[in-house]
Amino acid sequence: MDENIKDLIKKLERSVFAGNRTAAAEELGKLGNPYALPALIEALDDSNAKVRAAAAEALGKFNLPGAVPGLIKALDDPESPVKKTAIASLENIGTPEAISGIIKGFGDKDRFVQREAVKSLMRIGSREAIYGLEKALAYPDDSLKRISIIALGKIDTYEAALCLVKAIENSDNKVRQHAAETLGKRGKSDVLDELIETLRDPRQPVHEAASETLCKIVSASTSVPELVRALGASSRDVRKISIETLGKIGTPDAVSGLLKALDDPDWYLRSRASDVLGDIRSPEAARGLVKAFDIYENSVRKAITCALGKNGTPEAIQGLLKALNDPDSSVRESAVLGLGKAGTSEAISGLLKTLHDSKAAVREAAASALGDVKAQQAVPELIMILENPESLMQKAAIASLEKIGTPEAISGLVRASESSDACVRRTALKALERINKSNPSQVIAPEKTKNPDAEPVLSGCLAGDNPEVRIKASNLSGDIHSMNSLKELELSISVEETEESRAHQNSSPGEKKGTGLTCPYCSRSLNLPITPNFCPFCGMKLRLKF
Repeated sequence: MDENIKDLIKKLERSVFAGNRTAAAEELGKLGNPYALPALIEALDDSNAKVRAAAAEALGKFNLPGAVPGLIKALDDPESPVKKTAIASLENIGTPEAISGIIKGFGDKDRFVQREAVKSLMRIGSREAIYGLEKALAYPDDSLKRISIIALGKIDTYEAALCLVKAIENSDNKVRQHAAETLGKRGKSDVLDELIETLRDPRQPVHEAASETLCKIVSASTSVPELVRALGASSRDVRKISIETLGKIGTPDAVSGLLKALDDPDWYLRSRASDVLGDIRSPEAARGLVKAFDIYENSVRKAITCALGKNGTPEAIQGLLKALNDPDSSVRESAVLGLGKAGTSEAISGLLKTLHDSKAAVREAAASALGDVKAQQAVPELIMILENPESLMQKAAIASLEKIGTPEAISGLVRASESSDACVRRTALKALERINKSNPSQVIAPEKTKNPDAEPVLSGCLAGDNPEVRIKASNLSGDIHSMNSLKELELSISVEETEESRAHQNSSPGEKKGTGLTCPYCSRSLNLPITPNFCPFCGMKLRLKF
């Protein structure tokens, strides 16, 4: 044995000064000679706490299993610094026996000692250390359990995550919540299957904690197979997040997973899967939706049709054309709306056929869609609708002709202003007025009109086949440039034929100088050539008295 080692051991064992003993223990630790091990272990019982702490630190530098029993014994020391130093030395040694000794620190009354034990196990990070941290969750101290869960999260291995999954099943609400939050922040899906299994726990708080954790993990995942597995979870929220995450990924594999979600027992999630597939807008998604269309019931078929409308690919348009033959009118209506967004020649051909659908709502949707895409080839069909007095979709046809705005469409609107139906006449006149305001040159007055100051809309009415309309329009031709005059025109054309109005209208030309009435409601002068039944300013019905 080296003489220097002998002198240091002698000083450690016999010096009356605590400072000398402390210095000797520190020097022996630096030298690391095994012959000093017995003396250092014996120094753990020294009367001075600083000497005991120095001896414990020196034993940790030896990194010898023989030092473990003495260090474990030092955990019963009355002084916290000695115990903390012993724990640090056991961490340096790191054997299973040393880890068992560190676990003993969980039971210490000093929270700083407990925390040091947790930190040591976290730094070791071995399987034994992880299981040691799991044991901390059985202690009554809330602070110890919380820092142990944090330590498991920082170790970031599958074994540590598995312990956190088990902690979600803990009966302590705080432990469950901390474990769920830690796993959620970790964001890895290596324990996805275990969490899905935890969802089967009959206890509602456990189920909620597992579901919350899964939602966080799934939303951060980029692994399609794992997300597809999550579609089988019992938690509705987890399945919803999985569907939306797959939609963000949008790859062909993700599309396949979303097509499986069309089998989900929850109607909303089936619909959500369809929406997401529509948002992907890929040919693969469209082909999958078209194939699924023949499999599912009405509610899903409608959702699929809406998704195809958003998809916009040629494959999607073919699916929408197919949906026009569906027995469910709501599905056909959804297909019409989708084709209206597409606006291709194929889509327009399908919409033209749908103008003859058995359901009025579908026909009206088709008429509106043709106007939205400004389908000029639809003008003849729309005019035929206007000329059919029994049609219930004349307003939709007028609106579409207004949007199309070609000379042929305007001609149809002018003819509609001569309709025997007052409502159709008013709607057509308003449409023509809006066309004139937006582009006056579109509506051309006849060459031989006797009213050169009249607006093109009025000129069209003057050129119509209905003599009553021509007469009533000509009476207001001098003042048609104001909005109020146009309202008067509309009211005069649609005036109800009462005995009073008939008597006034049949008076001789010399007598037609205006009614000279005043509205009893708004007090405006009604000096019109034809007596209206409604005030053109406030809209109130008038009670005529002669």
